[in-house]
Amino acid sequence: MQRNSGSHSAFTRIHLLLVIVLVCLSLVLVACGREGTPLPDLKDQDVHLTILHTSDIHSRLLSYRLTPLRTDTLLGIDPDATSVGGVARIATVLKQERAKSDRAIHLDSGDLFQGAPIFNIFEGEPELRSLGALRLDAYVIGNHDFDNGGVVLSKQIALWAALPMLSANYIFMNDSRRPTPEMLKRLSQPYVILNVQGLRVGVIGLSNTSSLNSLREGGNSLGITPLEPNETMQRYINTIRGEVDLLVGLTHIGLTEDQLMVTGYYRNDKIKKVNNDGHNEYEKSWIHGVCGLDVIIGGHHHVVLNPPKILKEGDHCRKDQTKEPREVLLVHSGAFSKFVGRLDVVVRNGEVQSHRFQAIPIDDKVKDDVEVNRMLEKYRLGLNRAIDTTRVFAYAPVLVPRFGRGTGDSALGNLVATSMQERRRVEADFALTNSLGIRTDLQAGPVSIEQFYEIFPFENSVATLSLSGREVQEMLDFVTDRSSGRGCQSQAQVAGISFIMNCAKRKAEAICIGSQRNPLCTSDDQKGCFDPLATTGERACVYGKPINDFSVYRLAANDYIANGGSGFSVLQRNTTQSDTGVSLRSALIEYIEALPTCKEVNEKRKAEGKPLYTVDAQFENLPCILGGEDGRIRRRLQ
Repeated sequence: MQRNSGSHSAFTRIHLLLVIVLVCLSLVLVACGREGTPLPDLKDQDVHLTILHTSDIHSRLLSYRLTPLRTDTLLGIDPDATSVGGVARIATVLKQERAKSDRAIHLDSGDLFQGAPIFNIFEGEPELRSLGALRLDAYVIGNHDFDNGGVVLSKQIALWAALPMLSANYIFMNDSRRPTPEMLKRLSQPYVILNVQGLRVGVIGLSNTSSLNSLREGGNSLGITPLEPNETMQRYINTIRGEVDLLVGLTHIGLTEDQLMVTGYYRNDKIKKVNNDGHNEYEKSWIHGVCGLDVIIGGHHHVVLNPPKILKEGDHCRKDQTKEPREVLLVHSGAFSKFVGRLDVVVRNGEVQSHRFQAIPIDDKVKDDVEVNRMLEKYRLGLNRAIDTTRVFAYAPVLVPRFGRGTGDSALGNLVATSMQERRRVEADFALTNSLGIRTDLQAGPVSIEQFYEIFPFENSVATLSLSGREVQEMLDFVTDRSSGRGCQSQAQVAGISFIMNCAKRKAEAICIGSQRNPLCTSDDQKGCFDPLATTGERACVYGKPINDFSVYRLAANDYIANGGSGFSVLQRNTTQSDTGVSLRSALIEYIEALPTCKEVNEKRKAEGKPLYTVDAQFENLPCILGGEDGRIRRRLQ
């Protein structure tokens, strides 16, 4: 037995040595092939390049039901489509588009993870395997790629990502206490140069910092220090500009930040003065826009730019002030695997001569790629075993949107916040959650468990905190200030409280707490009524009564913002917080399960002489989800 074991060990060592030799030999041959293969002379020639683009897939590997928005249908999604998305369909489109072009590359702008239950079960493995199946050429790391932590991200990249993972603006700190930085440092790189049949394309990646609050704090758990994007991009442009024919910024920093990368911006430095209203005045410094970039392929904000934006470099970039400034193309191609962007450029001597863009819809008119579908099959089966995603437990006669038409409270936001406030073991005076934590609309029709994983992909729970009236004011001032910078669209959803966002003053007004909705005023002497024109006192209260600075109120919030996420520092420093362990997803499901059935709703509407909702007979005895906006968050713009 000992002799056999020794023979096996010897064989294993020889086999391992042969593998190493073969790998090394293959690398040498590849290197020799690159050096020995003459590049075509492209000088003074018009060279056509196709850049295929995906972004913010958010784990939508499988097709899903969607009520298309008007913007979706304008971009080509069939309004009658039974489903959209799915990487098997994306693979089909990519193959078709590659076949139409002599030179084509595929780039992705990040946030591959989080947004569908397949991620909750398999922690990113099928997502990264899908990138390999799509023959992706480069990927920039997005903020949601860290949602299960840096260790899980590193592990999945090491196992499944045989492609450049880009991030030029992260410094991974060398810290023996935290393995994540060193792992990510080995697995990522700032840029890649792609040789596309002689056309050398430099791709520099910029990752997000605005949505990863802890990155701006010393000693963050990820062990990452972020760098200023413009200065970082310019440094790498200067490094590789002479080696490439075309320079592409592959970014996950957001639409506004992409534009500021070219136009430049004023950066807040030291605090110069604290005003009476609590807002700071800063000493500012000008950060120049970058010079030498040709195209920005961006993501993070889930928008489609069709046509692409054309940005112009600053005057500081021009050596000859008599010439027109260089143009930089800015492309965004949407999210949730609904579109593949196709940008065609003609390049001559390192300059873009012309371009054309198309957003290709991914709906049920596109057939699944057989190979990718086969790869996904085991994950589809495993998902169905782990979660009964197809179980229908409620019905929505109409779409329940996550954003309000008046950009204050929303139909879905009101449902979510109320389910948090009223959940047993919570029973708070009021509830607040961040709007962007609600990730999608609740589609009209039969409602399955899967939809709630899409609405709440994060494993967040309900936390409770005790706040004074002054702390409530401070928290809602922050919400108003943050909303003011986003078109006065509310960045929070609430229940048991009402207030006015004064976006001109960046302060919250008419804050009232109480779950009892006040009747509309019909006479001057009516008590406890709501007057839509009032801005102070009891008559400004949609719900409850005005807050008292010195009273204490029990708040239900999601644990992410309770721990300071999205900038809620007033909650982070609160020492009374307690995590109930109740998930937001289960709180909402339980709340909906207790709603009246659609049959009961229609019977009531019939008695009131109102039109009935159209509900299939098989669903009329299910809980009926309606929701609606009621003005608990109102806006003042001046």
